[in-house]
Amino acid sequence: MSNEQVQEYKGVMVLPGEQDERSVTLSVDAATPSVNISFEEPIEGETEWQADNLTFANRVKYNEAVFTTVGLPKAEIGVTWKFNSSLIDDSLAGVVIAQPNDQRITGEKGFVLTRTD
Repeated sequence: MSNEQVQEYKGVMVLPGEQDERSVTLSVDAATPSVNISFEEPIEGETEWQADNLTFANRVKYNEAVFTTVGLPKAEIGVTWKFNSSLIDDSLAGVVIAQPNDQRITGEKGFVLTRTD
């Protein structure tokens, strides 16, 4: 990701199937577009994930992203991420939704992060 275009958002969130909050950073590059997710504490031995199947749309008041990751919160579990990053203030609001799986991890969790740059 090119540094001058990357916007970082930080905060805490709860992943589907979990109860405890985790510190997270989302790095969004609207020019590429690409999204990188970093957690402070490792999950299944990893701390970073790249967005797969990313769709990115520039709206009048916000940028909208929808993508998937695999391996959160458990190996082989897929989740869908949807978020809107505001062009008016420093907020990013989203939801992470567990995809159907055989490990009984279900549900969706909302989150709000704040831009740090």
